[in-house]
Amino acid sequence: MESLDALYERVDNLIRSHKGSGAQPLLATTDTHAAIHELIARSEGLEKAVREIALEVEKLAATHEHEAPLIGRK
Repeated sequence: MESLDALYERVDNLIRSHKGSGAQPLLATTDTHAAIHELIARSEGLEKAVREIALEVEKLAATHEHEAPLIGRK
């Protein structure tokens, strides 16, 4: 299983890749259409990042299902 650092990097890359053109901060002076476009792109990136994390949690849970519980181990 990959390290946490590799997972963090994958998630960061997904989030960065879905920031809009130039990844400009959203300001009060940002055009409404541009702000909506930017927010949609960021939302899509976050959705993909959450899916990546969920897959890793699923893999981790599957590996731990085959181990004996820690409580009561001797």
